[in-house]
Formats: sequence, structure tokens, C-alpha cells
Amino acid sequence: MLLCFSVGFSVFAGPGEEYRRKLEEKKIAEEDNKKPSYEAIEFDDNLPESQSDEKEERIGKALFASKVGQRESQVILVLDHQLSLWNKGEDRYFKLKEWKNGYGRKGMKKAEERKEGDETSPIGAFPISFAFGFKEKENTLLPYRQIKKNSVWSGEKSTYNQWVEKEVPVAGEQLWNYKICYEKALAIGFNQDPVVYGRGSAIFLHIKAPGTWESAGCITIEKSSMDELLPLLKEKLSILILQNEEEIKDY
Repeated sequence: MLLCFSVGFSVFAGPGEEYRRKLEEKKIAEEDNKKPSYEAIEFDDNLPESQSDEKEERIGKALFASKVGQRESQVILVLDHQLSLWNKGEDRYFKLKEWKNGYGRKGMKKAEERKEGDETSPIGAFPISFAFGFKEKENTLLPYRQIKKNSVWSGEKSTYNQWVEKEVPVAGEQLWNYKICYEKALAIGFNQDPVVYGRGSAIFLHIKAPGTWESAGCITIEKSSMDELLPLLKEKLSILILQNEEEIKDY
């Protein structure tokens, strides 16, 4: 029974049980030397200023015309390995700042095609449910939850894809185990309305694990980026996870 439980919760999203084990065994550095690095990722900062302004205006107008842009006042936009924060204006969205990001180690997949444990990040538009972490309070306007020793993002069918507090073992993401990645994090409202059992759970925007940008399905950013992002966020907020800007119109 214990073996089944152990295998059961290792396939959930978040940074992944694999990375928690590597951190404990202090082998993550040598393992990551065998993996391709995301350090070569570059932004479009080298674009001529006119082209950069044109791209920002184009994306801002596309966000304003999108369904998610109409209902929100702020959008976190993920375009492959670029994550940016946009505020709504009178006729378009305006970019506040952007950062580098990672995602699922097996790429991205349309939300409705995902399955638990396939290690892909879901493509689509999702609300940001709340912020969470280990501190009692955080510098953010978002609703906030503190991780306790019994905090689990459930993989049980009856409470699937929900935060629960349990005294007895529960299959799912044991949040207390991820002191680095979940120091500060955002809960992404993937597979929430309705919840489909087996489609995937525990999809977050969190701090990247040491030595890697990859995750089991979450979006990852550097700690310094999270420190900058959290205080800028408002409550009417969604995240768009896409591979390219042409997909904005679909959401």
C-alpha cells in the first residue's frame, strides 16, 4: 500500500517529485549537466526600437480584443520562454515588464488534451486563483495562503486538483516538500471549472528549481523575477500560456 501511494503522487505537476529527490541527494548539478540548458534563451531586445514598439502595440491590441483581455484588467502572458505582465488601458494592453521562463519538460499541449503526469504545460487562458508560499504574509494584493506541514494539492478523486489540509496521507503534491520552488508561487486555475479527473492537477507559476528551468507542467521563473512580479499583481488577473502571439486571438 505504501508503494502504491509513493508512486501515485510522483506523477503530479509542480517541480516534480524527481527534482525533490535530486535536491535531497545533492545530485541535481551533475544530472543537469546532461540536459540542454535554457540559459541561451534571448528576448527580442535586439530588435530596432521601432519594431519593438510595433510588436508591443500589436500584442497589446490583440490582448484587448481577446475574450480573456475583455474580462480582466491584467494579464500574465507566456509566449514560449518569455513571460510578461500587461495592464489594461482604454483601447489596448500595456506591457509593464518581462522575464525569462521555463515550462514542462515535454513542452506545451492544449489544455483539453493533457493527462496527469504527461509533463506538459497546458496551452490556454486560466485565472490566477491565489498566491501561496511559506511566509505568513506576502507583498501582494492577491488572496494568499500559507503552506503548512499538512498542505497537499490533492490527487484523490473526491478532492482532485484542490488544496487540502490532511492529518493522514493523501495522494497528491505534498507542498511542504518544495521549500525552494514554493517559497513564492501562484496557483493557476487550470482544470478547475469543471474539474476533470485525470486531466492534470497542481499547475503553478513558481520559482525554478536549482540547475534547471524544466518542470512537470508548471511555469517557472527565477526567484528575482517572482520578487518583482508579485507586488505588481491585481486581483482581476489571468494567465495566457501560448507558444506564439498568433494564438492570442483564440482565447
